Amino acid sequence: MKPKRLLALLMAVVTVVSVFTISASAANTEDTYYTYTWNNYSRYDYTPTRNKTNATPVYIKTQEYTLPYNGYYARTLYGTTANNATKFASASEYWINNYTAYVIRANGTSVSQIKKYVRIRGHYSDTTYSWGDCKIAWSPDTTNASNYTYLN
Repeated sequence: MKPKRLLALLMAVVTVVSVFTISASAANTEDTYYTYTWNNYSRYDYTPTRNKTNATPVYIKTQEYTLPYNGYYARTLYGTTANNATKFASASEYWINNYTAYVIRANGTSVSQIKKYVRIRGHYSDTTYSWGDCKIAWSPDTTNASNYTYLN
């Protein structure tokens, strides 16, 4: 094989490998919007599960003008499949009473969250009021997590 042809083939292989490597390691940082629905029967609601692709914290931001009276609590959960994300990832529930964007670490377990399914449990503990349209944006992975306030 001629050197130029061999070099061109090598460059093509390197390019293909690079494209697959970059796409395989892409973080799952696109926001999903979810509306918590709390009622008199249950003060807990859960986002749908999403696949976690790196070790960054989970991102959550309550959308403007939807915060319930006295705020609400958020806790992250994880599982090995989309149907069993019931184990505590965060060590506790964390109070959210404003529209700040937050991140929540998986400090309640030593199990790696990478390639697990995660979700956020919303808990509205105030039994005096019922609130059903608290809207959040969330993602299982966070770009530049140090730019956000940590809840834990």
